[in-house]
Amino acid sequence: MVSKKVLVIVLVSSLLLVSLALIHYSPEGDSFTGLCVYSSGGFSVLYNGSTSVAIGERLELGKVYTVTGRLRETSKGLWMDVSSLSLGNVTFPLETIEGTYWMSYYPQLLTPARVHLAYPIDVSKGKLVRIEGLNYGGKFYPVKVKALGYLEEPRDGMPYFLRGVVLRGGNPSKVWNGSETFRVYLPHGVSLNPGLKVEVLGIVRLYSTITLYVSSSEDLQVLGTAEEKSIERVGVGEIAVGRCLVLGKTSRYLRLNCTELKLYGFTARVGDEVQFKALRRESSLLCLNCSVIKPREELPNGICQFRDGHFAKISGRVAWIRVYKNGFGLANVTNGTCWILLKLPSRLSVSLRENESLTAYGFFTTYRGIPAFKVESGEDVCLGRFC
Repeated sequence: MVSKKVLVIVLVSSLLLVSLALIHYSPEGDSFTGLCVYSSGGFSVLYNGSTSVAIGERLELGKVYTVTGRLRETSKGLWMDVSSLSLGNVTFPLETIEGTYWMSYYPQLLTPARVHLAYPIDVSKGKLVRIEGLNYGGKFYPVKVKALGYLEEPRDGMPYFLRGVVLRGGNPSKVWNGSETFRVYLPHGVSLNPGLKVEVLGIVRLYSTITLYVSSSEDLQVLGTAEEKSIERVGVGEIAVGRCLVLGKTSRYLRLNCTELKLYGFTARVGDEVQFKALRRESSLLCLNCSVIKPREELPNGICQFRDGHFAKISGRVAWIRVYKNGFGLANVTNGTCWILLKLPSRLSVSLRENESLTAYGFFTTYRGIPAFKVESGEDVCLGRFC
């Protein structure tokens, strides 16, 4: 039992000697150098990594000071009655941490674990930094800071600076950075429009799609609109400019004669010529500014210029009609010395009469080796004098 008490006394004495070794004694008084980790009113605390000393002076948080005076023990720790005070140099060991500087309610360093910094540092939010300082009271007190730039690749749980073009607007938005797509969640009430060039800073989460969470509208900057290029040369994240013929349509998109890409966000009729500025996405186009510049009624009558597989407008009179048991029908459309067979699948729900004038928009094809014409829907067949 006696040996255990002796051991405890020896350990406590050793720790006290190590702590006090950093305090210098001289005829003029005791001297102590430390980092200011607390200051309020006329009371401050200096800390050197192992020992804290309180003084009755108001100091600047995060500065290193050398104080001289009479050091004494109190019930709350070491206190110095100061006779002189000056800014000092670091004479004690510092800890080093590396991470990304972030500000959300309080300054912090993401490693990606969150390290609470005692005060802001003079570095842009989101930049990688190396900090030397001291841990005290659950916070890290920076002394020396070196900025290392932004992360080059997104890392889970870390800030990432994204520059790219908005492919899909709203919130969340999709942003293309030139090589991959990011899903970007914006602050409440903030949204983006497709085609904008933006800079965004947020926290990365690596799901099936790289996701970026933006905490403040200040971390979002609109740089302008994406670059415009011709439809033949446009790449993902650029704006295609063109003038093309509509070859087909659904309720959602148009098919054009100048590209394999489907055009979304605009409607026109088969045969209309459209002029557009459209955002090139991964596998489609999104209309930004589109208009019909030449309605299909202005197309020439191509009934006499049969070219298998080509789009055309045909006009003439219905010479005869045949409907088979399965509902499929054929109509002979004649104009002068030219004629063609119009295919009439039952899904078109088109009813024709002999000698009726007809205009149709579609593609040349063949039926049992005979020149024929096919249309995609009933709206591409116009009857009577209203054509």
